[in-house]
Amino acid sequence: MDGTIADTDLLLVLSWVELYRLYAPKKKPHLEDILFFSGPPIRESLKKEFPHLSIEESFSSFCKISSSFYEQYLTSYPYCFMTLKEAKKRGYFLAVHTNKQHDLALKALHLLHMDNLFDAVIGGGDVSPKPNPEGIYRLLEQFSLKKEEVLYIGDTEYDAETAKNVGVSFVLCSWGSRRKKKDIAAEHFLTSYENFFDKLGL
Repeated sequence: MDGTIADTDLLLVLSWVELYRLYAPKKKPHLEDILFFSGPPIRESLKKEFPHLSIEESFSSFCKISSSFYEQYLTSYPYCFMTLKEAKKRGYFLAVHTNKQHDLALKALHLLHMDNLFDAVIGGGDVSPKPNPEGIYRLLEQFSLKKEEVLYIGDTEYDAETAKNVGVSFVLCSWGSRRKKKDIAAEHFLTSYENFFDKLGL
């Protein structure tokens, strides 16, 4: 979701800045590091940055703070909505598989007017976090799909590892300001959703 459907970079930064203000005011984080926190499971990042807090306290604060920024700062990427609508028209099953908490994922889809475009949403707490393949296997079973029928779209090495752990084709979204490993393997690389189906030969 983050970095592929929803552009959450600004609200993510604002959320972490507020967390540092509340719980680690002397810490001077780097912007690049904050943007990277969107990839790993959020609890891991919170535990690393605020070891003096219980994980439940920091996690609860993060969810509350970040949720407050959604309505003002959440946007989708150019041509994303159009591409999703065309995919539905062509009969594709669409699913979200994210480490973001399920309720926040649903809130994001609602604010982006994408509620009715996805056939399934698997979020944090529903399954083991990526790169664990549990979520993808659940979707394969739910839609009676074979691995070769699946296209997994992501923007981090965690997504690439998830796809690899299942054995499905991976598309890397290379836009955005988030730090990425330079050697992420993918069958396709996207710089925009414009002409998505032509670019992927679909």
